[in-house]
Amino acid sequence: MISKRKSRCQPPRQPNPGLRAISTHCVKRWKKLQSGGDGLGVRNRVVFMRGKGSSDLLAGAVAALVTLLLVSLAYAQAWPLIVDVGENDHWLVAGFHDPEQGAIGSFRWTDGDSQIFLPRPTLRRSVLLTVRVIDPRATPTAPRDVIIRTDGAVLAQIRIDHGQLRDYELLVPVDTKLFQSIKVRLISDVTLEHEDGRELGVALKRIAIMPSGDGPLLPSPWLMLHAMLFGVLSYTAGRLAGAKQAVALLITGGFTLLLALLVGFKPLDTLPYIHRFTLLALVFCFGGGIIRFLLLPAPNQQQTTVLLPGRYLPIVLATCAWFALLFQYIMIWDGASGIGSPTWMRATGLSLAVGGLGLWGWRTWQDRNLSLVEQREQRARPLLIMLAVAAALQIAMSLEFAFSRQAPDFLILYRGARDWVAGGSFYDLEAVVTNHFGHVFKVPPFYGMFFVPLVYGVDEERSLLLHRIMNTLLIAATALAWLRMWRIPLFSFTAMGLLLILDFRPLFDTIAFGQIDIVLLFLLTLALWALREERDGLAGVLVALGTLFKIYPVILLAFFVLKQRWRALIGFGLGMLIFNGIAVTLVGWEEHRIYLFEVVPKIGGTTSWVENQTISGFMARLAAPPTAASIFRDPLLQMVGTVISGLFVLAALALTLRPASSQRTRFALQYGLFLLLMVLTVPAAWMHYQTLLLVPFATLLLHFRERQVPLGFALLLGISFALIAFGNQWSFYDRSVSGFISVLGVSYKLYGMLLLAGLLGFTIMEAGSREQEIESRK
Repeated sequence: MISKRKSRCQPPRQPNPGLRAISTHCVKRWKKLQSGGDGLGVRNRVVFMRGKGSSDLLAGAVAALVTLLLVSLAYAQAWPLIVDVGENDHWLVAGFHDPEQGAIGSFRWTDGDSQIFLPRPTLRRSVLLTVRVIDPRATPTAPRDVIIRTDGAVLAQIRIDHGQLRDYELLVPVDTKLFQSIKVRLISDVTLEHEDGRELGVALKRIAIMPSGDGPLLPSPWLMLHAMLFGVLSYTAGRLAGAKQAVALLITGGFTLLLALLVGFKPLDTLPYIHRFTLLALVFCFGGGIIRFLLLPAPNQQQTTVLLPGRYLPIVLATCAWFALLFQYIMIWDGASGIGSPTWMRATGLSLAVGGLGLWGWRTWQDRNLSLVEQREQRARPLLIMLAVAAALQIAMSLEFAFSRQAPDFLILYRGARDWVAGGSFYDLEAVVTNHFGHVFKVPPFYGMFFVPLVYGVDEERSLLLHRIMNTLLIAATALAWLRMWRIPLFSFTAMGLLLILDFRPLFDTIAFGQIDIVLLFLLTLALWALREERDGLAGVLVALGTLFKIYPVILLAFFVLKQRWRALIGFGLGMLIFNGIAVTLVGWEEHRIYLFEVVPKIGGTTSWVENQTISGFMARLAAPPTAASIFRDPLLQMVGTVISGLFVLAALALTLRPASSQRTRFALQYGLFLLLMVLTVPAAWMHYQTLLLVPFATLLLHFRERQVPLGFALLLGISFALIAFGNQWSFYDRSVSGFISVLGVSYKLYGMLLLAGLLGFTIMEAGSREQEIESRK
């Protein structure tokens, strides 16, 4: 017996089979089980993997050396390293008072024992340390003596005369330590300041380091170690994603070039965090390895592309989202503060990890005599169920969390309606002109009209509760409409996959803030259903209704034109006429006049505020801090953002021109592409707007449900989902800017959307090519 189940050695039923026939069949079956069910014998597979392993070791070494070379070249160009104290330096200093401005510009007072953390100097070279300080005390009694120490050793003791800003140059001995940074301490007596009781030492204006002597500027051991590890891990991540060796090396080269540019041009922003790039690459390797181990059989010598059954895509997406939580806690372990996730999320993730390990052990023992392909099938279904249970718990707890949050956006709308009921206007024009990105009513009067009955009969708190209940019910209604649209049984593994992607943070931020994006998701899902059923007029009416809540669904008019859905355009026009007629009748023309002629012309432009994840918002953050929730006014960067956004729109229009039957998923993918444009290419769109991206994600899952998907594509889609679905603007950001790395880091949801755009475009083109090939064969 091979297992306790029905013996797999039984031959096909034949009349009176002989003992010899039974024996021959069992032997063949046993040999197949030994080979793993993939046609390779045990000996051949070992030789095959050994050969691949040797070449991968060599390629990994090449990746490490190339990374080390590029980073070393960039490192040599980074010197000198200069810190202008008081100007965005908080991640480099400790024990200093807050920055101040004076006659010498920006500076910081020491507190008697202050520290500056600088990147570890170059290997086997002494370093010239320059300290620019002044003693600006109002009533000094004597010159101030300052002891300067580096890594615990006394470097020098200097006497600072009052009122004289001077540079003190000190030679730091040759250093070969592996530590991440060199610690410079400034120790001095302090004076008690009478105004606020601060203890003040001396004022530090600037500090700089520069290698002395001749010869090549080799990186520190710390940087060399992480450069090589980053190269090896980047290559390994590419290989685990199914890339060939040459492609994996190209991937490594691309990421290494980016890292080298950051080291060369932004060394003080990058070098203190160089190890986080290594940790991020390690998380990618770990996640890719787990997914590959759980869902793929052994490698096949005849297989050129590593393929994954499309029905496993929901597992990949959910798993990648959990690895985002893992990286968040790696950052916390590394010293990041002010970020984190709720306790229940951590508990769910830990339970899922323990349960997954237990599932692997149990299925490995139970299915030890099955082929590797059969083992994969036996693992996938319980894993999907386990992830679905975790998603259901996450959704329930996220709803409870959202219901307990404050909702400033909702209160703006409620109070605007209250002002109108009191005889005023929805709109505070002065606030709109000053900064329309602040807490100001700027939506169409039609939207505000729905709050008027609440103002008459319900207070703010109960109105918010009703709004949240409505949004929760609409999430369920949207999911049911989606299942009905595609004729998917409610109790099915496909429906379970939809449950996994409903664990989507923008949904719950929409509920928490009292926003309208879930209503738009529901309306635009129904509009897609109407288009599939050739009820174009209804689709136009639904889009018109959505446009009267927020203006950006108007972009779907271009979709109607490209698809020649003229009745949809007529329906849109009629819907606008009817709905605006109702609003004008109930609210009056004056509010509409104010909105059209005094509000709309003034609510353009973009902002660098962290929650704005559009292309234009990213460009604004290159010049303004992500904490500035104000209108961005840089014509050049605004133009660059607009041009790049326009190129994305043109690409989407070109992809939508390709004909597609409304019954096929390719049509829905083209439709979803326009929903992505609504939150990617407009000047400003907050993170909760990304609620609409559930449509393209769900469509991609349906499109690949019965297909084989390249593993690399599946992992990229999982990364895109993780970036968009996990967290919000505060999940990896503590409201302080740590140089250019912070600017790049806080835009992580933009990267998810760009990745989704590329995957959607590739899928649309590939599906079109396949359909043309099928038609040509006919």
